[in-house]
Amino acid sequence: MKNFLTLITILVLAVATGADAVTPKQLERIEQLKKEVVVLFKEGKFDQAGPLLNEILAIDPFDKTASRYQAIARQQVMEPFCKDAAEAFQNENYAAAIEVWDKLLKMNPDDRRFANLIDITKNLITDKTTNEMYQHAEQFIKDGDYKSALNELEKILVVRPYDGKARSLYNNAKSNVVDVRTKKHYDQADAYMKEKKYDLAIAEWRKILEIDGSQEAASRYIASAVKEKMGTTYAEARQAYERGDYIIARDYYNKILSDNPTDIDVKTMLSRLDDVVKVALRIDEKGQAGDMMRKAMSNYIAADGNRKASMAGAWYAFQLNPSSLTIAVKGFLELKYVSILSTMEAPVGDMNIVDQYLFAALNHIYEGRYDLAIQECTIVIELQPDNILAWKRLGSGYYAIGKKDKARETWERALKIAPNDAELKQFIKQIK
Repeated sequence: MKNFLTLITILVLAVATGADAVTPKQLERIEQLKKEVVVLFKEGKFDQAGPLLNEILAIDPFDKTASRYQAIARQQVMEPFCKDAAEAFQNENYAAAIEVWDKLLKMNPDDRRFANLIDITKNLITDKTTNEMYQHAEQFIKDGDYKSALNELEKILVVRPYDGKARSLYNNAKSNVVDVRTKKHYDQADAYMKEKKYDLAIAEWRKILEIDGSQEAASRYIASAVKEKMGTTYAEARQAYERGDYIIARDYYNKILSDNPTDIDVKTMLSRLDDVVKVALRIDEKGQAGDMMRKAMSNYIAADGNRKASMAGAWYAFQLNPSSLTIAVKGFLELKYVSILSTMEAPVGDMNIVDQYLFAALNHIYEGRYDLAIQECTIVIELQPDNILAWKRLGSGYYAIGKKDKARETWERALKIAPNDAELKQFIKQIK
């Protein structure tokens, strides 16, 4: 440990490459900051070292020493969270794991590993797990333990943000723990919402924020009320980008954002639409290649879009019709998804990407890598919702990892698409 700290001292105090572009006064400031960083590293105060390193890099962006130790500081700050998430995941407390990874993603928005972990873990959360959380929450409410109820319900809402039952129970529990000063406003806002008087409800929640700016629930309710009030506009915006009308979609979302500036998802989608219109103002090509391009872009734009399905859709569109537009879409998404390309099955030879992913899913099942099989089948279903083989193998993947309820649900959905499929009927019969 002593040698490690000595090494840190030597490296941190070294003058960074490119210092000749820094004024003597700035260089003096950098040296002072580095000395402070060394002290903080020795004391294990990595979170406090972060702002100092940011200041160094603001003065000299090419300071390799500061960059290196900024990465170390970030890693040290994240480590306890990573351990908590790993422990929660191992104990099958998936909602808690997602909650921690979501915090890490907000701390490091450019690190897509956490988004991948969230996506994978969401697929592992069964209805049984959610039902258990509901039971716990309802019992807590009966016992008058509203804070514990809120904790359980927040776990559900992390995974299912639009779950009406969870949101209703959460609101009920929240109304019993809020400050006396704000309770009357919460009650009045709730009454207005029942009457669909959205503007009046929003005014009440804003009064709450004036009293107590830390009432995050009030901010969420405002966003939710505006979304409900503008429900048709939200739907029209989504329909627009799904059919390939990106300029129209952007206009809708700008209108929404002017009335609902707290909607983070809309801000995200607007930013992505700004990128998309640089590639194509609209995609109205007919046929399967056009459908695949629109699916690829839709999954890129959507806040909850499947990024791997987006990339696979672009590859498939190019395979179907290697036109200038499919080349542009494919190139655009490959640049956007650099971080996930190494985790995907890239196109191989003349095999179309759908057949390739179905083949890969089957191999994963044979090799016992069921999570990968589930991932590949999910991508195919996103591109071809009526692909019965993908549904069958998806159900097999769930069955193999012990999620029999999920497997039955998957096969039952497939049976609605192909009601005469004897194999599906046999699968469902065996699982009951």
